[in-house]
Amino acid sequence: MAAVNDSVDMLLVLGECQGNYRRASELYAVRYPERPTKSHMAFKRMKDRLRRHNSFQLPLQERIRPTTNNNNAINVLAAVAVNPHLSTRQISRDSGISKSSVSRILRNNRMHPYHISLHQELTGNDFIQRVNFCNWMQEKLAQDDTFLSKILFSDEATFSNIGAVNRHNMHFWSSVNPRWIQTVQYQHRWSLNVWCGILGDYLIGPHFFDTTLNGNTYTNFLLNKLPLLLEDIPLALRLIMWFQQDGAPPHYARPSRNALNILYPNRWIGRGSLTHWPPRSPDITPLDFFLWGFIKQKVFSTKPTTPDDMKERIRQACADVTPQMLAEVRRSLHNRINKCLEVNGNNFEHLLQ
Repeated sequence: MAAVNDSVDMLLVLGECQGNYRRASELYAVRYPERPTKSHMAFKRMKDRLRRHNSFQLPLQERIRPTTNNNNAINVLAAVAVNPHLSTRQISRDSGISKSSVSRILRNNRMHPYHISLHQELTGNDFIQRVNFCNWMQEKLAQDDTFLSKILFSDEATFSNIGAVNRHNMHFWSSVNPRWIQTVQYQHRWSLNVWCGILGDYLIGPHFFDTTLNGNTYTNFLLNKLPLLLEDIPLALRLIMWFQQDGAPPHYARPSRNALNILYPNRWIGRGSLTHWPPRSPDITPLDFFLWGFIKQKVFSTKPTTPDDMKERIRQACADVTPQMLAEVRRSLHNRINKCLEVNGNNFEHLLQ
């Protein structure tokens, strides 16, 4: 009876708003604050139901069937076989089976809602360049199975005080809308540009660029800052190490390449080198597939307050990286190189165990 009374009140409110569903939803929330809010679509469904059946309730034959009998199970499994991307809500609407029953049928038949995996788009010659690089890496590893631990993998990342808020996982359960908000300082943005490197069991850095990163800034870093960061690395390793970088514009600037040719003659990997780094390949870069995610998870566990606070968090996160973790990263990289070749340079991370 209460449901019918609610529907009558909704109909009266809709009449006052001259059939405008959104205005009716807003007025209903103001007039009946003690009741659950009604969306504009709830008003539309109520009106359509009344027009079609002259009743606020569906006839028995059109109500959702909550059962999970064999016929319903066959219908649900057939629906996902035809279109695996259907949501349980869509299946429920199309079949007349309740959403909970649809979910139960799928679970009983060991069906799981796997999420989409996002990957860097590859185009043109990307595939062959990835294959060429991985073949080269395999040849090096065949000659020296410790070769991966002799490469300084490097990269930069930007850390901003405006972190992405995942609203999907933030809830406020209540019988009325609490109008929950979170303030975001979009007019007070600041960010840090951070360089890190991985060499064997050593994490190099972090180094913070206080000015815009360009060719001159990066060259100065290579010549004057990086040697200081490598002081704790054994001299024997520094004399034979390789240097890896991606194809970002500051890395490709002529002064940067000249500096690398002096510091690491025929021992650097990147755009413009004798050993070309394949573009759009974060899946074979240890800093992309491991380090930046690890650091950002720790840095943004709570909101950083100042640039100095964020720098200290980044330093602490880097200090938490252990040699055992980096050894596991090398094993993962070796596996990724093999997997990249198996799929002829295509995306492969969704195939990893």
